[in-house]
Amino acid sequence: MKYGLIGHLCLDVIHLADGTEVQSYGGIFFSLASLANIVDDGDIIYPVFGVGDVDYDKFIERIKNYSNVVTDGIFKFEGFTNRVHLFYQDRKERTECSMHIAKPIEFERLKILLDAGVDGIFINMISGFDIEFEVLKRLRKNFNGYIHFDIHSATLGVDERNIRFRRRMLDWKEWLENVDTVQMNEFEARSIGEGWWNDDMLAENVLNLGVRAMVITRASLGATVYYFDDEIKRADFKAYEVDVVDPTGCGDVFGSAFFYKYSKTLDPLVSTEFANYVAGLNATIPGSTEIDKLRELVKR
Repeated sequence: MKYGLIGHLCLDVIHLADGTEVQSYGGIFFSLASLANIVDDGDIIYPVFGVGDVDYDKFIERIKNYSNVVTDGIFKFEGFTNRVHLFYQDRKERTECSMHIAKPIEFERLKILLDAGVDGIFINMISGFDIEFEVLKRLRKNFNGYIHFDIHSATLGVDERNIRFRRRMLDWKEWLENVDTVQMNEFEARSIGEGWWNDDMLAENVLNLGVRAMVITRASLGATVYYFDDEIKRADFKAYEVDVVDPTGCGDVFGSAFFYKYSKTLDPLVSTEFANYVAGLNATIPGSTEIDKLRELVKR
């Protein structure tokens, strides 16, 4: 199968709760690297995102490690790649400071996915400004395949100090009407819909838009998936017990694993269980520096 991947790249500086610091590629790199390590032999990945010109050559050298990734959609822009400082208080929540957020990816850049005939597209809103709604709408109009959407930072604003803050996503219905499956963490789930809705009420409203499955990730508490099977059903999955080293990127890895498995099976339960497992494995790896260990870890 052929997979498209859309979202912004970050260079992460991770400040862990124990006082240690890790620097590595972040953002869409977690989704790209994890997908490259778990897809079947013969599957091909077409990422579309920009890299600052000062970082471009080094980054492309890193991606050459993956023979199943076509780099034609990775483009260069003037200036710096987004630098993100992540300050963890615990595994669940963090303070994020973003500098040099890239411009939204234009539709013209996405034509490579249509020309390649990809079977599915994973859109991960890493910065929250990765693509604009009109681009998603146009993409949906021209693409009949599977679209998985991670709401992610679409629920975050940026203040004058470049610190991200939680905000409501007022146009969430318009976005979700144009995708097939959607994921969010428990904090993001509180930023869409009505403030008084519980998770079950949110899921009912989301699935009634035509979304096939909605996943809420809950860090150390696992994940919940809602889906249609004659009626709306809910399934809760416990997190796998692992020795957590660094939780950064677990949502991005979860998204790739769910996207991949759902594209193969169309089964929300199997897909959520697999994604939950792979995301847990990612938590045992510091930053993204050793993310290629996932290939062997997943096979065990």
